[in-house]
Order: sequence, then C-alpha cells, then structure tokens
Amino acid sequence: MTHTRGRVTAIFSGFSEFGRALAGFLAAEPAARGAVLSDGEGDAIDFAYDPSRTTDLEVQLLGAQLDRAAARVAGWCTNQGRGACEILIEASHGRLCCAHVDTAYVLAALLDPSRGDDARGAADAERLLAGFRAVRRQIEALLRG
Repeated sequence: MTHTRGRVTAIFSGFSEFGRALAGFLAAEPAARGAVLSDGEGDAIDFAYDPSRTTDLEVQLLGAQLDRAAARVAGWCTNQGRGACEILIEASHGRLCCAHVDTAYVLAALLDPSRGDDARGAADAERLLAGFRAVRRQIEALLRG
C-alpha cells in the first residue's frame, strides 16, 4: 500500500519474487511510481507499479528504452575499473533510474521529479539511489538463485 494525497492505493506487485522485490522498493520510496526488470531483448521479466500514478505499459517500456544506455554506461564503468553503476536521469516531468544487472538484464524505475538542485534535492537523490542500489542487490541475489 502507498499513500497518495490522502488516499491509500495498492501497488501492483508483479507475478514473481522479482515483482515483489520491486514492489518493496516502491513501498519504501515515496517518489517511486513504478519499476521493471527487463531482459536483454527489452522484454519485461516482471514489474511493479502504483496504478494511481502510472500505467503498466509505461513501466514495462522503461527497460526496453533504457537497455542500450544502461549497457554502454555499465561497460564504460567496468572498463574504467569503477564496478557497477546506477544511472539517474532527471527531467522536468520525472526521473528515471536504471542499472545493467548481471550483464543481461536492466533494472529501471520511474520516479517523481526532483524537488530542486539544493542540498535537500541532493540528499533526496542520494536516498533514492541507496534504495535503488538495495533493490538491485536483491534482484541480483534472486537471479543467482
């Protein structure tokens, strides 16, 4: 459940343990609207979303749209000896966070717009990335079985 302007809405928690992990991230992160785990072809493996704030189609398309960017940035980070990385894209209408997972998958989240470029906005972004990093570790553990 999530609270939205005084209403309580149910988060769609997907079809598997991946969707449940993504739903846990949404429940813990107030700015999150939806999240998806996609395969290398851009097809959604599983997803979670708040139906009062976005649609299932919008969330499922995230991984497909971010696949190449996530793979290229992850490859660059690896080549530079920097290890795994997360990408945060900020725009006026929202933020996208994504990461390449286990070289074959993309984890992506759709979030509310930033509240500014001041110290509060920076702290908000750091909290968001920490939560995203945590769900990424959960997904990696599930993929390893």
